[in-house]
Amino acid sequence: MTKKNFLYFENINFHKKNLKEIKKTFNAFPVKSLSGVKKLNEKIKKNIDIIYCDPLYFYSSNFLKQFKNLKFLASSTTSTDFIDLDYCNNKKIKLISLEKEQKFLSSISSTAEHTFGLILLITRKYLSSIYSLDKFKFNRRPYGGYKMLSNMCIGIVGYGRLGKLVKKIASGFSMKIITCDIKNKNYKKVLKKIKNDSDIISLHIPSKKNTNFFSKKIFSNLNKPFFLINTSRGDIVDERFIIHLFKSNKILGYATDVLKNEFNPNFNIKKNLIFKNRKKYNIVITPHIGGSTIDAWQLTENRVITKLKKYLKI
Repeated sequence: MTKKNFLYFENINFHKKNLKEIKKTFNAFPVKSLSGVKKLNEKIKKNIDIIYCDPLYFYSSNFLKQFKNLKFLASSTTSTDFIDLDYCNNKKIKLISLEKEQKFLSSISSTAEHTFGLILLITRKYLSSIYSLDKFKFNRRPYGGYKMLSNMCIGIVGYGRLGKLVKKIASGFSMKIITCDIKNKNYKKVLKKIKNDSDIISLHIPSKKNTNFFSKKIFSNLNKPFFLINTSRGDIVDERFIIHLFKSNKILGYATDVLKNEFNPNFNIKKNLIFKNRKKYNIVITPHIGGSTIDAWQLTENRVITKLKKYLKI
């Protein structure tokens, strides 16, 4: 079988084993950035069969139409918001990703672990205490945490793969745990309990059909101030509502790994409402690093490459 032509971006930084497998299996064409694609020989560009996609870029129809014989997009992600799926469907471009790979992903705990990294950052004042050392101060008194986790209640909204992993970790901290999922019959009743009793609300729901889920419409009349954690998608929260909660002292902190419209090709972090208010309120932002551990990357990349090879019968 003739080797397929495989385009990838060098800044993905594939694990060495996976990159070796790519170069062994395909005709690999690395480019440094989107601008690097423009410099590609037109004949090469025309004959690219596969593009490995990373959320760093948005793969629009205008970008994809440069590749006249493109047959596959591969991505080691569970969501593909950064790809123009309508264009792919129209052009019959096959997408190989980790969507619906629940059994495999059950062993990938990095995002659930990051959830607790955010929880500790936002509840224990770690960042400000660390930065105080730059001013040659060594005083614990200004940095008392909110509570011990063992004295807190965490409300887990979305009880799929990640929700279950978060519950498992929370139990290790001896936290009180409430879980709810829209698939459950008593969903609304349990969600109300989460709103009334939780010290921490952690969101683990997909973006599809959940735009502005955390909004005034659903989360009005909150019983007590709480910390909000979001490692799902930026679009599931109404960021204006979060700032409103800060202004009315109804939220203790917001820690997020995602921002609204981050996959939009015109996304500008300087214009994001949460980013602009991060120093004014107790806000912690990380740049979508939830799943970013080297071992997790190695496993997820390898899974997608293996799926691609199987589909191509290589």
